[in-house]
Amino acid sequence: MKKFIEKYKITNKIDNKIIRKEYFIKNYGKELYFLYDIILNYGGNIFDNGLFKIHTFEYTDKWTKLLSTYFEKEINPFKKVCFASNWQGVMYCVDYKNENITYFDPATCEYFNAEFSLNDLFEDILINGEYDIIFEEYWKEAYNFMKIKKLDYKNSIGHKKYLHLDGKDNVKNLEIVNTEVLWEMQIQIAEKINNIK
Repeated sequence: MKKFIEKYKITNKIDNKIIRKEYFIKNYGKELYFLYDIILNYGGNIFDNGLFKIHTFEYTDKWTKLLSTYFEKEINPFKKVCFASNWQGVMYCVDYKNENITYFDPATCEYFNAEFSLNDLFEDILINGEYDIIFEEYWKEAYNFMKIKKLDYKNSIGHKKYLHLDGKDNVKNLEIVNTEVLWEMQIQIAEKINNIK
């Protein structure tokens, strides 16, 4: 996390109700010991006014359960734990072996798997800019166009007219929305469209 913390500034945070490591391991399994310290030390932190957020213990549990429901048919069993999100409500999960990061996009209701560890993500991938998996350049464009001062922890930026409904993927079609509402609406629309097709 050292390089990540050096590059990205903590601009806000919410309370992270601490749970004991024993409870975390009991809930998720001893394989996830590597994730506990990150959530303990950085959970609830908002970086660069909303660009990236590390989940609290509560949000880790909440979004792991929600994603396992949303993608129940595609990923069964759901052997991943959600630890962070970006400004678009994209959710980032790590597998139990700490070998893969999977990110879930509400705008398309798709997921993408990348073969690197949590340490690789924070010490290399997000630092060197080779892979822009938090969509930082688009964030800067949206941030300036929308004149955002800060993005609250519970909110993301979604499309006013959804991509599934022929909305355009540009800054003029963006608005601030509650992340949970964003995901729920996008999933409902995607399911309806898939049933029609």
